[in-house]
Amino acid sequence: MAPARARWRRLAGGAAVALVAVLAASTPAGPWLVREQPLDRPDAILVLGSHESERLPHAARLARQWPQARVLLTEPVVATPYNCQDCPNRRGTLARAGVGADRVEILGPRVRNTWDELGAVAAWVRAGRGHRVLIVTSPYHTRRTRGLAAVVLPGVAVGVSACPVSEGLAWPWWSRRYDRRYVFYELGAMANNSWRHGISPRFWLIGLAQPRV
Repeated sequence: MAPARARWRRLAGGAAVALVAVLAASTPAGPWLVREQPLDRPDAILVLGSHESERLPHAARLARQWPQARVLLTEPVVATPYNCQDCPNRRGTLARAGVGADRVEILGPRVRNTWDELGAVAAWVRAGRGHRVLIVTSPYHTRRTRGLAAVVLPGVAVGVSACPVSEGLAWPWWSRRYDRRYVFYELGAMANNSWRHGISPRFWLIGLAQPRV
């Protein structure tokens, strides 16, 4: 192949890769992942594991708004700074935020992921403890949480509330390490959940509309 033609092929290939990268980066993947579901009068407020410094204060605010609701926590199989930042002190943190210890319940068995956490809540519901559950999690986790809840908790009134994030969410989403890592993680986790649990991709499209439950 002539040097000039080879050079033009390399340039065209590089331009095509750059175009794909620009198109991927400009997609609103971050905002697409943020999909809350309002729920009034919950019987329980479930705080999903990890990011407790953000999620627990938000859960406490919701618990003060809905004083009849239990606050549900889970425990990981193996606690690490990534899946439970401060496991032993969560009750104290909630108590200092105005949520009495008598309202806080730690579910069993120990969990590995969001799928397990929702399974623990399903057992809590089957035991007749309540049937309206408001889930507290991080913004980018809300869409996947709603999809998983539709599979694990069918027939249960489920709400999903996103906790505030320090410094807000970045736009574009790939411009900050926190947002970039979380978005890629959630997209990969959706694919993994579909493969591991046989979840139809249609569940990740849930929440195109947000009716109040």
